[in-house]
Amino acid sequence: MRGTYTPKIPTRGQSQEAVKGRRTPEWLLQRQDSWSRSLRGRDDDPGSDSLSPSSSKIRPQDGFSLLLRRHGGSRRNSLLRWCQSRTQGYRNIEITNFSSSWEDGLAFCAVYHSYLPTHVPYSSLKAEEKRQNLDLAFHTGESVGIKATLAVEEMLRDEGPDWQRVLGYVESMYRHFEM
Repeated sequence: MRGTYTPKIPTRGQSQEAVKGRRTPEWLLQRQDSWSRSLRGRDDDPGSDSLSPSSSKIRPQDGFSLLLRRHGGSRRNSLLRWCQSRTQGYRNIEITNFSSSWEDGLAFCAVYHSYLPTHVPYSSLKAEEKRQNLDLAFHTGESVGIKATLAVEEMLRDEGPDWQRVLGYVESMYRHFEM
């Protein structure tokens, strides 16, 4: 009987590829290190103070980078998945796009309720009361500093709202609460 197989287990700092005899390209390791630092929002420099304000700063575009990494895909699809995750479990909510899913105002109210439950009485809202729902959502946004770039009338048009304008408003909600 030949020798017993002993798997090679990577030691700390050693990649699985190195153990298998393959070499990981340096550019890939640098990209992974850069990604890890941006995810934590600081460098792993032993001399840096992790509590200092400058080490925890995240640039505005990094918020979307984190969103894209978390949800994958395009910015639009990532925002859509963010909305779906924020409103999961809310009654009468099924967000599949940036037009018809938002026209009754409940999706806006659900996202706001997920952050500001005292501002939005979600359990008392009715899907048939579109105008009141949209008014509540847009006023709630304005009360916390989110500019109302959509109008109730625009959302209630027969042909439905312009998905790009709805996307822009949802993006401003994301920026306000997540960045």
